[in-house]
Amino acid sequence: MALAIEFDVTLCRQVMDLTGLGATTDHVTVDRAVSPFVRWETVRGWSAQPVSGNAVTFFDYEFPEGTDYKYRVKEFNASGTLTGTTEYAVSATEFNEPWLKIPAVPVLNRPVVIVDRGDITNRSRSGVMDVVGRNYPVQIGDVRAGLAYTLQLLTDTAAEERDMEYTLSTGDVIFLHLPAAVEVLPGGYFSVGDVQRASTLRRSPRRVWSLPLIAVAAPGSEVIGSAYTIASVLAEYETVTTMLADNDTIGDLISRTGTPSEVLVP
Repeated sequence: MALAIEFDVTLCRQVMDLTGLGATTDHVTVDRAVSPFVRWETVRGWSAQPVSGNAVTFFDYEFPEGTDYKYRVKEFNASGTLTGTTEYAVSATEFNEPWLKIPAVPVLNRPVVIVDRGDITNRSRSGVMDVVGRNYPVQIGDVRAGLAYTLQLLTDTAAEERDMEYTLSTGDVIFLHLPAAVEVLPGGYFSVGDVQRASTLRRSPRRVWSLPLIAVAAPGSEVIGSAYTIASVLAEYETVTTMLADNDTIGDLISRTGTPSEVLVP
């Protein structure tokens, strides 16, 4: 089995081609880990991808930036029995721009210009309760909540404003994917509160966006999005015949990229 990886700058993702899979392989799962390679995380989407010609192609949108890491590929037959495990070392991939990503809808992934951030808050989830006959209350405690802050972003044109609106329209968890050189801003997975946008000048197309962020757990690996959906196919091709003529394999089709406006539900 061989793994070929290519970085796609369009959506800031690793394009992964697995070839030479076993003759009985029905599907695969892929995990990733950074040194010391103890804690492995499942790369979303792989178990749902069809194996064709002993090969499969899919993506990793949430790869670690600026550090070496490993992928672990597990092969399963049609009955779900593990038939093989292989690990691959991957050299560090670097990018220069912060990215706002939607794990559930990766076609909405976009580079962003960060203007500023607000103060970081870690909300207390403890409370105090008065006790009859005592001067001091008792604390009923819990672990402190994850960080929260307001992120400010800039869009320069009306087109960028429209695309940002599309990106934030789904209400899904976002993944703020930062270059390794950015150390003053916490990245990760966030829920976005009520979004505001303000003009820099009354007649200017430039907008400063305020995104109230609350850190949350990453969506489960079963949350799978595609950069090319049924809506993308319907928008690009008039007939099935033209679609088949333009794509030799299903891998060619899913490697295409849709447009952000396709996520809108009228």
